[in-house]
Amino acid sequence: MDQAERLRQIVKDLREKRYAYTQKARIITVTSGKGGVGKTNFTLNCAIALNAMGYRTLIIDADFGLSNIDVMLGMIPKYNLFHVITHKKRIEEVITEGPCGIKFIAGGSGIWELINLSRQDMEILMEQLERLDDLADIIMIDTGAGVSEKVIQMILAANEAIVITTPEPTSVTDAYALVKSVVNLKKDVNFKLVVNRADSVQEANDVMGKFIRVAQRFLDVNLEPLGYMLYDEAVIRSTKQQKPFVLEYPRSHAARQMHSMAQAIVAGRQRQDDRVQGFKGYVNQLLKLFNSKHKVL
Repeated sequence: MDQAERLRQIVKDLREKRYAYTQKARIITVTSGKGGVGKTNFTLNCAIALNAMGYRTLIIDADFGLSNIDVMLGMIPKYNLFHVITHKKRIEEVITEGPCGIKFIAGGSGIWELINLSRQDMEILMEQLERLDDLADIIMIDTGAGVSEKVIQMILAANEAIVITTPEPTSVTDAYALVKSVVNLKKDVNFKLVVNRADSVQEANDVMGKFIRVAQRFLDVNLEPLGYMLYDEAVIRSTKQQKPFVLEYPRSHAARQMHSMAQAIVAGRQRQDDRVQGFKGYVNQLLKLFNSKHKVL
């Protein structure tokens, strides 16, 4: 009886601990100032690394013009969010499962159809979207690249944003312009910075340090240095093979650095609003921005 009681207590403690974290999913947008900097590759491999740590991670491919999470995995999803909005499918039916249990919702124009929904349809959709909080601990939203109204809205609606840049001057400049555009509208977005394809640790640290100092001085915003990835042929090969590099080349420098950044995401201090937003809260914020009389750009 004592052993049975201890087992029940252990199960209860685990449930309470998990509920405290997964009551509402943590929403993280991943973005960049320009295309071609490895944003989607980062999103996919980071999600797999988080999933391997025991966090149920879901990717929403919101780069509607050039959605390619499915391409990078060599998969062809049948459905996307639009099918949920039009009541053709339940939210669970539009989720595609990839390697190692990673899940994603393919790109589509669905999320931008929200503004045209009736009140009744919106209530039905919200009930569906709220279920994502039961299916995922962390939801990573792969936004489009560049300083566009839609990208800024998606960042503003979230509490956390990971910004990807490379050491190239145009990439750094565009990433800074994106951060500036967001900060001018909302100061409390929790930005994390990643430097990709650096030639050396020194170069990565130099780019990251300068970016953070300039943002602090001229934008009065504190960016968190999440990490960096050095140029690695394993990433090039895995992309051509349509395989995530953290799985195909687990001993590569890129894979080790990705796991370190995933650990930093989980270990980093979160503010209360970061923990409790949930996907329903994220969509509510998007709707407020959609319906705002003031354009973000």
